[in-house]
Amino acid sequence: MSTLKENRYLVCIDSDGCAIDSMTVKHEKAFGPALLDVWDVPTERHQEILTLWNDLNLYTKTRGINRFQGLSAILSYYPELVDGDEMKQFNAWVHHTKVLSPEALKTEYDKTGLEILSQALAWSHRVNELITDLPLALPFEGVKEAMVRIGEKADIAVVSSANRSAIEEEWKTSGLFNLVQFFFAQNDGTKSECIKKLIDSGYRNDKIIMVGDAMGDYKAAINNSIRFYPILAAKETSSWQAFTDKYFQMFLNGDFDEKIQDELLRTMDENLSDVLKES
Repeated sequence: MSTLKENRYLVCIDSDGCAIDSMTVKHEKAFGPALLDVWDVPTERHQEILTLWNDLNLYTKTRGINRFQGLSAILSYYPELVDGDEMKQFNAWVHHTKVLSPEALKTEYDKTGLEILSQALAWSHRVNELITDLPLALPFEGVKEAMVRIGEKADIAVVSSANRSAIEEEWKTSGLFNLVQFFFAQNDGTKSECIKKLIDSGYRNDKIIMVGDAMGDYKAAINNSIRFYPILAAKETSSWQAFTDKYFQMFLNGDFDEKIQDELLRTMDENLSDVLKES
């Protein structure tokens, strides 16, 4: 084990919707609309499917899931759009593949030739095209100050399920790139696997905290026996302010215990429900 890393604190941070204000616009302007470009959805149902996509990916406890998990979920609500047997095989791939990436999906398509996999690849490619045309996303207010504060006492790892090139461009343009020691994206494995890689490299579990905006971030933290701090949807600025002013120091002092984490998690759980009611 690396003695240097063993003695260092590490803060893992999700990117989209957590540090960078890119999640909502990507879903509203890219992920959802790309569905309508690939699948033959009747015009009168366009708004319905877009609203459901946004609810599933932004405003409920499935917020922040991988794009192919989101696609699997939305198609399950519209069985008329896909072949039933192929849908079962796509769902099986989503649940069992080790890497949820376009490259892994292409490998599966090359083996099976399933139309639904071809459509999923076309959709993913179209999403990336539409994201490229979006205005550059910026960090939430308070993120840069938090990063500087964190960097004085800990290493920083971006742990995201998004596209690597998009993540790196956003962090470079935001002036945050050089504050980060590690970047992990969808091609590097699940968030849980990426955190495990960091632990295996020498960081101690009790000196790592995951900062995220979705239940998937929490599960990745729990799977690796590390702490979790939630960034609340629609309350990102105040969440970061609280981390900078209070909870980061508690983490360093060893006072960020399970009771504190459970209280914060309960607030996150309630907040997702509240946002859904307001949407």
